[in-house]
Amino acid sequence: MLLDDPLSAVDAYVGKHIFSECIQKEMKGRTVIFVTHQLQFLKDCDGVITLKEGRIAEHGDHVSLMKAGGEYAELLT
Repeated sequence: MLLDDPLSAVDAYVGKHIFSECIQKEMKGRTVIFVTHQLQFLKDCDGVITLKEGRIAEHGDHVSLMKAGGEYAELLT
């Protein structure tokens, strides 16, 4: 399933609810591509891909990308 920034039009409270109840719980066990600018949700994703100029800049899980100290880590600090 492809979700193209589904939380962009809702407030923070509703976005958190949608992410936890719909994306994490209801879609558990399914492949979900979750495109977002909401960085606070990325730590809960199995994998993260960052793009720069239309190309993959980094990929991995939250912990490994933070340890790498690249662009992903810069975005979150």
